[in-house]
Amino acid sequence: MPDPRRYERWLRAARVFTCGGALASLVLALPSCKVGPDAPPAGDAPPATAVVPPSRPGVSSDAAVAPRWWELLGDPQLDALIARADANNQSLAAALGSVRAAYAGVGVSESELWPTLGLGAQYARTQTNIAQLAASGVNPDPYNLFAYGIGMPAWEIDLWGSVRRQVEAAKADAEKQVDLLRDALVSVRAQVGSTYLQLRTLQAKREVLSKNIEVFTKSRDVVKARFDAGTVTGLDLARVEAQLDAASAQLPQVDAGIASAIAQIASLCGAHPSDLAAELAAAKPIPATPALVGVGLPADLLERRPDVRVARQELISATARIGVAEAAKLPQLSISGNFYIAANNIDGLGEIANKAYSIGPALWLPLFTGGQIDSQIAQQKALADAALARYRGTVIDAVGDLSATTSDFVEAREGVRLSGSALASAQRALSLAEQQFDAGVTDITTLLDVQRQELQAADAEVNARGAAAQALVALCKALGGGWGEADLDRAAVETAKNAGVEIADGASATESKP
Repeated sequence: MPDPRRYERWLRAARVFTCGGALASLVLALPSCKVGPDAPPAGDAPPATAVVPPSRPGVSSDAAVAPRWWELLGDPQLDALIARADANNQSLAAALGSVRAAYAGVGVSESELWPTLGLGAQYARTQTNIAQLAASGVNPDPYNLFAYGIGMPAWEIDLWGSVRRQVEAAKADAEKQVDLLRDALVSVRAQVGSTYLQLRTLQAKREVLSKNIEVFTKSRDVVKARFDAGTVTGLDLARVEAQLDAASAQLPQVDAGIASAIAQIASLCGAHPSDLAAELAAAKPIPATPALVGVGLPADLLERRPDVRVARQELISATARIGVAEAAKLPQLSISGNFYIAANNIDGLGEIANKAYSIGPALWLPLFTGGQIDSQIAQQKALADAALARYRGTVIDAVGDLSATTSDFVEAREGVRLSGSALASAQRALSLAEQQFDAGVTDITTLLDVQRQELQAADAEVNARGAAAQALVALCKALGGGWGEADLDRAAVETAKNAGVEIADGASATESKP
């Protein structure tokens, strides 16, 4: 079950919208009848064996998940970009707005627990039909009527907990919006990290291409000199030029990818591409992944994964609405009344003798509704069953996602080791081939083949390091990493500030009293 302290923090932050919350909490605490079922338990947590263990080391279930996973990469520029996205990303701003709206909705639901009072005034100039009043001897001449007073529209007593079930559903909906904010934090931060790593990978690929173009250019110059001297054929020159042109042709595609990545990062940070172009243009190394990553236990996903938490709140909300539907079958007791002063002239409005009032209860029991109420109950039960199935399915998907991303990360790290070894071998082979070509021991065909292999090995090694970093991001996202209570505390303070409520730093984040 969600920690009720979280409700209190957000309700405190949004109390300008729910000023009747304290009294409503008192009423909710009173023992009374509430029809309808309570939400079913979350069910058995996934066992530790639910995730297939990776074949190689690299993750640990004994270590806790790092909420700020990007700090594992040790890249200050990535840290700064994520901080910028936190402050300016419009998806996060929209999610925070939805949280404020949802908790305002809690106040709307709680207001139904209390009667509505209103103050009004009236003036009317009235002419009564003589045919209506002549028989009773009432003067049918036109007259003025002035009146003012307090009125209370019909207020339904919450005998069966219908309103309290609505409040329960509204609170679940509000907590769902908080979890959607968590999900937005996870998603935006993962997108920034993934796109940043893609940028660094493309920049590293460009460096590899540029270095190889230099090597191919030198080879072309050597072969051309030999062709001019008549020691090699035109075919040899054409082949080396073709290899140079093929490598050069890849640069525009890589440059386009770099520009696209910068534009995506800027969008995620709520900026224009030109705002970040200079900052991100300089190539920097692909961040190295840590040797060991904490993944916790599969059961932790129930609390860590925002999508699982959202599904749970949807189940609570749907179940509470069954009680709302069932209460409609039972007798409804309401109270209405008013007190006013009425007179034929303005002076008479100050005379208490001109008072009038009415107050009293009304009882309503539906006898025939054409099956509407029963259909609404059946509908809500079906919606709750669907929400339960979605919740269970979300848990299963989360475990599967964790299992897949764990293996991907471990295998990607192994790929870095193997590709590094392959690159070292290719570089040694290229060095030997160049020496033999310069000595006239081998021909241009062999040199071109070895150069091509070295380029492919260098490109594969860059891709492997980029894939390992991307796999870390995917793993941390699957773990629900990317949010912490401190993030929500800051959001709560922002909620209060937007609502015009002054809260001292830390007060809304730690106090659990409304």
